[in-house]
Amino acid sequence: MPTASTRSKNARSTQSMMRIPWHPVLLDWGIPIFLGCTLAVVTILVFLNWITPAPGILALGISLLLLVVFFPLKAALSGGVEARLKMLVVGFGLALIVVTCAQLYFAIFVGESIASGAVAADGEAIKISLEQLGTAYELVVEGSFATAAGQVGREAGYALALEKDGQKIQEFTGVFSERWGRQRLGRRGSTTTHQIHNHVLHMFTSPGEGAYQLAATRVDPQLSSALSVFLYRDTYPEKTFWLLSALLLVCAYVVEVLFLAKEIPFVLVTAAALAFVLTFRNLGVPPHNYQDLVGAVMVAALVGPLGGWIFRVVADLVGRSFGFSRPKPVVSPGGKGKGTKR
Repeated sequence: MPTASTRSKNARSTQSMMRIPWHPVLLDWGIPIFLGCTLAVVTILVFLNWITPAPGILALGISLLLLVVFFPLKAALSGGVEARLKMLVVGFGLALIVVTCAQLYFAIFVGESIASGAVAADGEAIKISLEQLGTAYELVVEGSFATAAGQVGREAGYALALEKDGQKIQEFTGVFSERWGRQRLGRRGSTTTHQIHNHVLHMFTSPGEGAYQLAATRVDPQLSSALSVFLYRDTYPEKTFWLLSALLLVCAYVVEVLFLAKEIPFVLVTAAALAFVLTFRNLGVPPHNYQDLVGAVMVAALVGPLGGWIFRVVADLVGRSFGFSRPKPVVSPGGKGKGTKR
């Protein structure tokens, strides 16, 4: 039977557990460890081929975006911050995550499939049905090089024709390439690298509602005789995302001004996240691969902060032209603490 002293000790231990500051613990290491573990687990699953490319790329991309957005939000929410500013920061962070992750999703999972098949220079055309004038479509053309002796770089092109009632309405041309090279592995070794570009994306709008034919008018002899074509109805709201991205940059500038004493680079982080999703969508063609993801990260790491800095400079100039002078953080005479100069 527990004594009174034992019950009091249990009560004190329960109360001490309730007093543990879970909020700082979650921000300091809980969320970063969770996102880091997610990246590690998805990467392992990718290398083991236990996950298909599309969901794997989406999971890695979203995890990277969450990590990029997390650290400035953590810095802004730490310390004594008014509840009103906390709500503003959380709202901005959620908006940035939703807009960037949505663009990543639309880039990976393209629109509704309209038609697919194979076309050859001497083969039959594919019949497709297009909707009303101005409807946006994406045409992905895939080819493969014929077997060749040795490892040599090659280029080969093609031409497709969109026809209606025997008349050519529009022509699509593209070039595939294959490159071989040597890449050093440390000081002593090297390996052969093989880069192949065998997908081309053509974006076009419907010339009018009706039935059409898609035929191959030229296929270079270096390629296999048949080309695979995939037609999608473009559901990516490009104009909407451009507008939302511009609004996010403006909001990032406003939030950065409000948190000037902490010198948190909201504009640079926002520009880097937007550069990542825009680069990823335009770097490759569907279906995207992991090289597109790595390339988008590298480009965003360089172009994003530079673009954010340019936007900040322009925003400061525009603000001064309207009589708004951005406050600058100053260090107190004793060298301790910071204030804002109005």
